Amino acid sequence: MIEVDPLLLDTTRGDLTPATEFNAALNAHGLYHGLHFVVRLSPRVHDLIASLPNGIARRSDVTFEQLQAFSTYLHETIHWWQHVGSTSGLLLSLTYPVQTHANIRHLRQFLAAVGPVKSIEDWAKNQKGRHELGSPGALANTIINNQFDIEAYRFLVTNPDRAQPLVSSGRFENVGHSYNIALSNNVYSLASTLDTEFRHMPDPRLWEAEIGALRREKREGFYYGSRVVLPPIGAQHIFEGQARFSQLQYLHFATGGQFDWADADEAGMFGELYFKAFEIFLKVSGLDCPQSLHDPRVGLFLLVCDVAMNSGEGFPFPITAPALLVDNLDPGIRFLRLSNAIREKCPDAGGAITRYDAAEYVHVSELLCDAIGVVAPFKIVTEINRWIEQGELFRACLERHDCGTADNVNLPLQVLFGQFLSYQRDKASYPHILCWPGPNMAGDAVAETSIGVFSRQSPLFIDRAEDATIVPVLRAGSDESAIMATFQDFYSGHVLYDLTRQWINRTGEFKYDYRWLQPNGTNDQVKEWADRVFHQAYEAWPGDFRLLA
Repeated sequence: MIEVDPLLLDTTRGDLTPATEFNAALNAHGLYHGLHFVVRLSPRVHDLIASLPNGIARRSDVTFEQLQAFSTYLHETIHWWQHVGSTSGLLLSLTYPVQTHANIRHLRQFLAAVGPVKSIEDWAKNQKGRHELGSPGALANTIINNQFDIEAYRFLVTNPDRAQPLVSSGRFENVGHSYNIALSNNVYSLASTLDTEFRHMPDPRLWEAEIGALRREKREGFYYGSRVVLPPIGAQHIFEGQARFSQLQYLHFATGGQFDWADADEAGMFGELYFKAFEIFLKVSGLDCPQSLHDPRVGLFLLVCDVAMNSGEGFPFPITAPALLVDNLDPGIRFLRLSNAIREKCPDAGGAITRYDAAEYVHVSELLCDAIGVVAPFKIVTEINRWIEQGELFRACLERHDCGTADNVNLPLQVLFGQFLSYQRDKASYPHILCWPGPNMAGDAVAETSIGVFSRQSPLFIDRAEDATIVPVLRAGSDESAIMATFQDFYSGHVLYDLTRQWINRTGEFKYDYRWLQPNGTNDQVKEWADRVFHQAYEAWPGDFRLLA
């Protein structure tokens, strides 16, 4: 048994549920927040990582305490990869800005017709009778429904256990509708920024008629009042399972095998949030629980997580089977289907992952995807890289990203998508490093290739050890002043999205919970900055809004 420090290994979940408070990670030692796009580490973890040699830690150069600290940073970095590198994670991450992008024209029209009132939901509750197309009542209904449908998608995909209040609200249409609205608006927002003529991206108009036909036919899952069947796990469980087992494998390989399953169990690292996906994987696939972290079944689990979160349905490929939209898009359902395919069609897969190399990644992922009839992730990578090669705006987006900048047109989307393109470029050459970072980034396996991938795919934003201020991560070859300007514009977008959300469905005065962005500013300075951001978008000041409740 190797002695571990549970406090250094403790992480808090990084999901996509809005939070009203976001404190420095002083108790939990690591945190990734999927709507703030920032990695936070405790001061102790910061100090230990700062004491490491440059690059990825090699066993001979570091103490076990330093390895534990780095494993926590790796865990949170993997959350960053999940949210901006996988197709499911990117779509989830984009839902927050897309809620505003989908409504901004309607919001301006509503403001011109009704004036500055808050909230729009409170205003709509007082409007009786039917509303003609284009009327203020119809505009309010469109705004509220767009906000709700995309929010419902985020909850359904992230953690189905927490979706019940939304499903039971009376406003919920059906699962297929929520998924289609979120997917279509994501694609529309990206296309309006980078591919206005849909020369490369799929055009949602091509499948909307078929989705409508499913509703009229009362196909299960596509009409109002139809039965809602949710998987036992969602993206949050898959993300946490993948991040935790990758972290454990890193410690195993970094210690030359001294840290293993029993040590992780003794340290309490198999808590429910981290172990649930793995437990379901074993149960559905029919595989026995391994006793070592280098067991091929652990590698297979990490591959199943990767494939589950990388659907090609609707993005980057057109929807080929609208009736199977939810089954092919939802990461939790895909995870169950892949695990079941191991039991029924691919029993030899349980022992297939031994080298953790690119050939194994491509072979086994294609085997599993063929078994359930979905596109393999390497085909998705190939398609995205075709966009980069043939699409001028995609290429420019990636080139700016490499320099730490982004175009001002929908800048937050450009920043996130630039990172996604960078990830897909690396995944084309090094899928094994990104799927199995533990065996490829630790111990004797560390190579310049691994260090380069980790550097390019490091989080864009992190907190400082001394005061928890969020700062951009400076990468090799980037211009510090340009990165700072992009950073400031990116988080101005976050403020706009949050204030817009409040305008639509939060009763009472606007709240300015942005001290985590400007901890050294006064409350008045933070408010003035946020008000300017809002006014620039809507030509209205939050202080002029009439509160309806």
